[in-house]
Amino acid sequence: MSSLSLIASTDPRQQIEALQRELYQRNRQLAEVEEALRQERGKNAMIEAGVAQLRTALSPLYQGLCRVFGEIDAMGVEISGVDSGMDPRKAAVWEDWKHKMPGIPARFIEALMLHGELTQTQLRLHAKCAQGSVAGVVSQLWKAGLINKNGGRISLKEL
Repeated sequence: MSSLSLIASTDPRQQIEALQRELYQRNRQLAEVEEALRQERGKNAMIEAGVAQLRTALSPLYQGLCRVFGEIDAMGVEISGVDSGMDPRKAAVWEDWKHKMPGIPARFIEALMLHGELTQTQLRLHAKCAQGSVAGVVSQLWKAGLINKNGGRISLKEL
């Protein structure tokens, strides 16, 4: 019998007993949820501490690499497709496409020349562009007939 039907009952003792049982069940459920929350908070604290330790350990390396790449950028050194192990004639064709499609499309072509097949997320990271611009650039390269789509991965067409 549910607590609502007992409440409608005329015997006040039955109503009180039913409400007390329901209150006991709710309190037990609350205690279980509070315990689960306490455990999850403990796990979260451990994860946060681990991330903080990881950040502390990797920060000098990160800062050093930022300085190195900052110096490389200041020198104006760019990675060219010829360095990618690609046939120099094919690399020259892709370099022409990069000049025809400057900006983010050129950076996508460069990343695909260097790394081969990539996901849209990997392209976005290599090209250092906003997430919202990825689909449009992929569409632009697709319409130009420059890329293949294989599931969630993208590669340059064979020349």
